[in-house]
Amino acid sequence: MSAKSVGAKSLGAKSVGAKKEYAVIGTRPPRYDAVDKATGRALYGPDVSLPGLLYAKVLRSPHAHARIRSIDTGRAEAFPGVCAVVTARDLPGAGERTVSVGEEAVDLEYRRDNTLAGDKVLYAGHAIAAVAARTPHIAEQAIQLI
Repeated sequence: MSAKSVGAKSLGAKSVGAKKEYAVIGTRPPRYDAVDKATGRALYGPDVSLPGLLYAKVLRSPHAHARIRSIDTGRAEAFPGVCAVVTARDLPGAGERTVSVGEEAVDLEYRRDNTLAGDKVLYAGHAIAAVAARTPHIAEQAIQLI
């Protein structure tokens, strides 16, 4: 047999024009929630309100590669309805440790500094502080006090 005579049929493939029947592909699966979504009765995450639920807002830096001289959270912490204010000072020190997570090594100090900016903002939009409050409006007001 020459190389040209070994074609698709000798390798077990079907002819080009043949259609293969699939159980799922090309079918319309039943949409059991379609009526609820179309009528507005479906519940989504923001529709759920649990007792004791807190709302968070994050203060982000408008500058890239900026030094943080100080962060004063006193007025935000004293604001009525605020339950917690978090900055990089509240995160545990990571030191210069590297931890193996799955197949990759993770620099814990870099991860810590990327979560909340400590001494320096790494990029525009970097998180500086976070506020947890009883309502989203109170959290937004408290962020503006930092």
